Amino acid sequence: MLALARNQSPKICKISSNTVKCEICKIQKSHGNHFGVNSCRACAAFFRRTVHSKWSQLKCQGGSCNKITFFCKPCRLQRCFEGGMVTANFQYNRDGISPPSDTLATITTLHTIPPSLDQYLGKPHFLFLSEKNPKKTIIDLHRLLGEASKILNLGPAAPIFCEGNQLKKLSFGLKNDFNLAKLKMAKRMTKSEIAGNWEHYVKKVATWLTHFDDYKKLSIGLQMKILQTIWHIWSRLEKLSTTAKYRRVSGKIKKTEIVVQNGVLIDIGDVDFDSSWLSDYPNETVRGFLMHSSCDQFTVTDGLYALQLTDIELTYMLAQLCFQYAGNRYQGKIQEVCDRFLTVLSNDLHDYYVNEMDNPRYAQRLAKMMQLNNAIQVISNF
Repeated sequence: MLALARNQSPKICKISSNTVKCEICKIQKSHGNHFGVNSCRACAAFFRRTVHSKWSQLKCQGGSCNKITFFCKPCRLQRCFEGGMVTANFQYNRDGISPPSDTLATITTLHTIPPSLDQYLGKPHFLFLSEKNPKKTIIDLHRLLGEASKILNLGPAAPIFCEGNQLKKLSFGLKNDFNLAKLKMAKRMTKSEIAGNWEHYVKKVATWLTHFDDYKKLSIGLQMKILQTIWHIWSRLEKLSTTAKYRRVSGKIKKTEIVVQNGVLIDIGDVDFDSSWLSDYPNETVRGFLMHSSCDQFTVTDGLYALQLTDIELTYMLAQLCFQYAGNRYQGKIQEVCDRFLTVLSNDLHDYYVNEMDNPRYAQRLAKMMQLNNAIQVISNF
């Protein structure tokens, strides 16, 4: 759970399992927080046994499914994913120590919200925001992370054969088809739009990573940790590259116009931006910080426009930026893993230039690509 506090740090409270039902089966009392969800022992044990089993790859077995008794294992596992269970989640509050009565009332309300709340609020479907505490806004990411975990477990929609070239296979995960006719100008950026943007990129990066064979060999816990670390950095470069493509296709070069996700265009000089839900700082201060860190890197966009990258090249830039960031942040095992990833992808890039592009003298072009990545790193305070 991500807490965006105003003037104070969020307080972590215990949840009483005596007053909360299991969020998966809706029948038994919750035993505690298992895999990020208040659940009973039976549902927690079932998820632990089956999350990496054949049932995660299968569809409904037909006929015997029941929303209460869960006879069908694939459907029951799907219910666990939809409920927000994630194997990488730290299992806290297992003992069910009761908080003070006033705190318990607030928490009980939050954890007994009906499943249809996402339909009531509208998009985003996997992020839930609460204003119960006037001092902070709480964003519950459990369901979004559960969906990301499901994407990683299922893998790509269809098998892809690239004769051992993992970089080329990873490039198929971009799905960056640009349709100028469907592009819509957004006039407002409020809580809903910003949270929806987060949801879009977490799921998109998870899908992208399922196309990388070496990444899929990691434990699901390590996969999720890397995903949670890199998705926002990945989104920065992707936004800028899509904006460069928009300029080439439309013939318009207005520096303040940015494509923030597929099909959504904003003018950062004119958009109505509301940050009152996020911070007590003046709206223009927060707006400037967010826009500068993720959108208005005009020099980088100009460079991407001039280079006209292929999907293979953009994929390498995304991977180099993200895996270097994750390695620098965590060091140790994660740095070792990320360095190995980059070695594999660098070799594949060399093969691409030499064998497919017939360009053995690609050093100057690669240097320009890395200069753009370095510019993003400087602005992002790597």
